[in-house]
Order: sequence, then C-alpha cells, then structure tokens
Amino acid sequence: MTSLQFIEMDIRDAKAYELAEEWFDEVVFTKKLKLEKSPDYGKLKEELKELRERYKKVALLLITNKPSLIREVKNRNLKALIYVQGGSLKINRFALEIGVDALISPEFGRRDSGLDHVLARLAAKNDVAIGFSLAPLLRANPYERANILKFMMRNWRLIEKYKVPRFLTSSAESFWEVRAPRDLASFGIAIGMEIPQAKASISFYPRKILEKLEKR
Repeated sequence: MTSLQFIEMDIRDAKAYELAEEWFDEVVFTKKLKLEKSPDYGKLKEELKELRERYKKVALLLITNKPSLIREVKNRNLKALIYVQGGSLKINRFALEIGVDALISPEFGRRDSGLDHVLARLAAKNDVAIGFSLAPLLRANPYERANILKFMMRNWRLIEKYKVPRFLTSSAESFWEVRAPRDLASFGIAIGMEIPQAKASISFYPRKILEKLEKR
C-alpha cells in the first residue's frame, strides 16, 4: 500500500494531527462547530485563517438541527471544506440537497442507516461524499458496535450502487483514536469494500474532494 498517496480527511485534535501526519501524505484538520444560531463570521473567519496557516487544509464540521444554518455557512466564502454531522434524517437530506462537501456518519445515533435509495441518488447527483468514520465504533459498546457496522454495511451497498463519493476516516478527537492507512483500509473491508475500493476511499476520492477546496 505504499505506492498511493494516502489522505486522512477528518482529524479533530492537534496531537492527533501530528501523529496522522507521520502516516498520511495529506491530513485535513477539522474544526467542530455546534450551531444553534448564526456564528460570529468575523471571528470564525479569523479562526479558520489561523488554522489554515497551521494545518493548510481545514474542514468545518457543522453540528446542528437547523438546516438554515447549514445553508448560511455554506454560502459564506470560508475557504474550508464543509462537513455535516449526520444523524438527523432532516439534516442528512438537507446536507445532500444543498451539496455540502461531505456528510459524516449518516447513521450516527440512529436505529437505522440514515440513508435510502433516494438519498444515495441525491448524494451522487450533488457530488456529496459520505464519510465512514471509525470513531463511533471505537466509543461504542459491543451491542452498539454491531448495529453501527450493520448500518455502515447497508450504506456502503447504496453508495457503491449509486457511485457516491466516499472516504474512510478515523475522525480522531484524541491521539489514541488515530489509525494508519492500513487500519482504515481494513475498516473499509469490514463494511464490505473490496481491497481496491478501500484504497480508493483513502486516496482517489479524498483527492477529488481536496481539488474542490483548492479551487476556492
């Protein structure tokens, strides 16, 4: 697995970033942004500028139950990838409809997979990547882990059927949650990917997403 350029798309901690840099050719630092009302955009732009100076490639993970706030943030020229934390079916659908860069863990906290055929087609049409995140599995108990894996496997089948962009990520919020490319590929294989598909999910598809960021 050494001939490809490996990319980690979602690292949320400074120490975790340092470790990920040792293992990956490129790493995206993600700032979590919990929103109940409009943020202070002047302050946010300044924070993102500082993060870009330090980490180069930066994403904003929007955590909200208000679709209007997702649209508002997306319409600002923030020079960051826009991710949305999945879970709420309303939010999953809206994120796919307006074309954010990625929906992370559409099954998060749900009793189903958070995607269906309609939403998978929408993701493909609007070029929204689905992020398969390892972190929820690491934090879950055995019963929860089994259900999360089942939902991820279901989502993978839809994503492959409709040719939706995708990536595998640790979504690490601590040093201990970072995983090497080989481990992420094994995670992909565990949810049903073939080896080439797993490799593409930490190389080819992330590269396509970063190309969108570079044009902003």
